[in-house]
Amino acid sequence: MNRPLTPLDQLLAAELDHARDLLIMMGDELAMSPDIVAEHGMALQAVDIVGQMIGHIANVVRAEDRAEAIEHIGMGDLKAKLSAA
Repeated sequence: MNRPLTPLDQLLAAELDHARDLLIMMGDELAMSPDIVAEHGMALQAVDIVGQMIGHIANVVRAEDRAEAIEHIGMGDLKAKLSAA
């Protein structure tokens, strides 16, 4: 279902994009250290997954057709959760 985007939708999506960018920068910085990667590899993967989730949620927030945006999510668990709403 199409709906008009509100200024709040646009601001929320922009803030989510900014948060995702910060996570990516942090993950990239930490991944430059072999010792950190060796010791905290799973945590770095979690940072990457959270960044992907935030990106998908931002896309849904800014979409005029949220159902269609949810259909384009490649993360099965997130897609299922948002589809159930």
